[in-house]
Amino acid sequence: MVRVSLALEGVRVLDLSRVLSGPLCARILADLGAEVIKVEPPGGDDSRHFGPFTEAGDSTYFRLINRNKYGVTLDLKTDEGRRKLEGLIRRSDVLVENFRPGVLARLGFPADELLRVNPGLIAVSVSGFGQTGPLASRPAYDLIVQAMSGLMSVTGPDGGPGVRVGISIGDIVPALYAAVGVLAALRERESTGRGQHIDVSMFEGLLSVFESNAMRALHTDEEITPTGAHHAVSAPYGVFTAGDGRAVAIGVASDSLFERLATVLGRPEWLTAPGYGSDAERGHNRERLRLEVEAALAGMDAEEVQRVLAGAGIPCGPVLDVREALALAEGRDLIVTEPDGFRTLAGGVRTTGTVTEFRPAPALGEHDHLIEGWIDG
Repeated sequence: MVRVSLALEGVRVLDLSRVLSGPLCARILADLGAEVIKVEPPGGDDSRHFGPFTEAGDSTYFRLINRNKYGVTLDLKTDEGRRKLEGLIRRSDVLVENFRPGVLARLGFPADELLRVNPGLIAVSVSGFGQTGPLASRPAYDLIVQAMSGLMSVTGPDGGPGVRVGISIGDIVPALYAAVGVLAALRERESTGRGQHIDVSMFEGLLSVFESNAMRALHTDEEITPTGAHHAVSAPYGVFTAGDGRAVAIGVASDSLFERLATVLGRPEWLTAPGYGSDAERGHNRERLRLEVEAALAGMDAEEVQRVLAGAGIPCGPVLDVREALALAEGRDLIVTEPDGFRTLAGGVRTTGTVTEFRPAPALGEHDHLIEGWIDG
C-alpha cells in the first residue's frame, strides 16, 4: 500500500520553481499532504524534457519530482499573469521559488511585496549563493556548488583528482533545508500570525553538511584530499576486497567494534599493535590497516565475510549497483506504482496519517481552469 502523509493537509503551497531544488522542496510538502500548485511558464519547466521518457512521452524525472501537485501556466511577463499570481499569493500559505536573486523583484514581487500582499506568507527562495553577498548574482547548478563548496575536492580516488558525486546533492541538500525551514516557519506562524522570508543558499547548504571535513579544515593543518572508498578519519571504515575479489563495505568507527573485528578475524595482536590503539590512531594508519584487514579476509569469499562480520554485530554489506539496491528496497514500499502504472520512488519519511495513492505529476497547464476558483475561494 502506498502511503502519503496528511500532516500538512490544509496548507497551500505555490511552487514557482523549476528543475530540482525548489520543486523537490515543494514535492516533499506535497507528499506530507499540502496542496501544491506548480506554476510554470507557457513553455513549461525545463525538466519536462529530461529523459528517460515513458511510452506516452512524459519525462520520468519530471514525474518523480512533481507528483501530487496541481499544474497551471502563467506568463509572469504579462499584466494578466501577474494579476493571477498576486491573487494566488493572497490565498496561499507558502511560496517556493528558485529564480536567480532579483528576478522575482523585477517581475514585481520582491520579498517585502510578497509579505505585504500576504503578511502570513512563508516565502522560500533557493538560490546558488543566497539572496545577498558578493556571489548572489552568480548562476549555479549542482555541478557548480559541488565544485565551489569543496565537495569535489574530497570526493574521488585516494589522493585525487576530485570528482562530482553521482547524484545532484547540491540541489537535494538545499531542498531538504528549505522544507525544514517551511515546517519551522509554519510552526512559528501558529504563535505569531506572521509569515517570513526564508533564504536558502545551495552553496551554504552543501557546505554546512561537511561534518568531519569542515572540522578538520577549521581545527587542524591537515591536507584534506579524497580518500577513495575509505573514511578520512576512522579506520577500518571503507570498502575491502574479499578472497574472491569482490568488494565488501565494512564500517568500524569505535574501539569496541574494532575489538570485535580483531576477535572474529583471529587477529588479537591488532588490539596491542602500535598505531591501532584508538579510532584516531587507526585513521592515521588507514592504509596499513587496510592491507592487514584484506589479508585477514583472503580466506573467505564476500558472502562469508558478510555472514561472519554481521554475526559479530559489525556493520558490513555488499557494494550494490542501483538496480540491486532498488530490488533490496522493495520490502519497504520505497518503489511505488501510481494509478496509471508508473513506477517511482516514495519519499524518505513514514508517518501514520496516510492516504493510499500518489497522484501523477500534472500535464502542462492541466489545472488552469481552477485558477480563478483558487483566487476567489
